[in-house]
Amino acid sequence: MKKLTLIAIAFVTFCVANAQEMKQGNNFLSVGIGPSASYWGTYSGGTPAIRLAFDHGFREVGPGTITLGGALGFFNKYYKSTYWDNNGNIHNYKWSFNYFSTVFRAGYYYNLSEAGINNMNVYGGLGIGMLFLSFHDTYDGPDGYIPYNASSNEFLFNFYAGANYFITSKTALYLEFGYDISYVTIGATFKLK
Repeated sequence: MKKLTLIAIAFVTFCVANAQEMKQGNNFLSVGIGPSASYWGTYSGGTPAIRLAFDHGFREVGPGTITLGGALGFFNKYYKSTYWDNNGNIHNYKWSFNYFSTVFRAGYYYNLSEAGINNMNVYGGLGIGMLFLSFHDTYDGPDGYIPYNASSNEFLFNFYAGANYFITSKTALYLEFGYDISYVTIGATFKLK
């Protein structure tokens, strides 16, 4: 029984010890959420920022790996109000903002196994892309209000830094700072290759 336990511990240690390494040819897929900003300072509700990122190990340099990849993000904010007019009729007003980001990322992963920490890596890099915003409002009042729809695109440039903590050989928890759709994102990273 002791021999079987030692073999199991050695196997798990080996799997976890090699799991966090971002090497040339490896692919990491991250799914996360973060707080969504309210650019107008007031809102009734909405979604958290939802983010999907992909990093591909492009070339090993020194103790780490240069990565290339991308990220997609989305969140929604809305404001609702209800009021009564002088005749006692109820009217509703709602505006809604949708934010969608698409970013190309170039980064550097440092494998902490080089420093004796076998289940973690840290990374940082630059992102460049676009932030797409759309606005829509509705009103059911009596004054013939015409709904307003608008959209805009903004250039997006960001620095980011984060860490992956591997809990299995192919799954990590991650924390990342840097704005593309949220200033901080937490979630899970999956090693695809």
